[in-house]
Amino acid sequence: MFSIFWNGLYFNVEASGKVKRAFFSREPVFGSDRNELSEMLERYFRGEKVVFDCEFELDLPEFTTKVLERVVEIPYGETMTYGELAEELKTSPRAVGQALKRNPIAIIIPCHRVAAKNGVGGYSAGVEIKKALLRLEGVKLP
Repeated sequence: MFSIFWNGLYFNVEASGKVKRAFFSREPVFGSDRNELSEMLERYFRGEKVVFDCEFELDLPEFTTKVLERVVEIPYGETMTYGELAEELKTSPRAVGQALKRNPIAIIIPCHRVAAKNGVGGYSAGVEIKKALLRLEGVKLP
């Protein structure tokens, strides 16, 4: 378990073997244990292209898990709209948004890469963090 400071917030990761939670907060929740995942996240927050190759544990409804597993496949620096994802999964954009809102593992499951067709859309850590993450990955924002 560890916390990394980035963009005025702490990014906290709870993991013991598999990642269980990863989230932003104003204060560090965990210590600064260093491991391969913390090093990958530090590189990511420096703006390096990182593909997170780690196991995670999701204890969520089947539909939410299906959405999140698809989101993991969105490449670094690219986005997909809620509508495109909904069409692919044969559901509604609103249902996709609700599933993404339940993402317990931010960044590693990159729900910030799912955007509205006319803007960035919402983000549980705040729209400004979502925009900062997309800019970090080189995504051009309107």
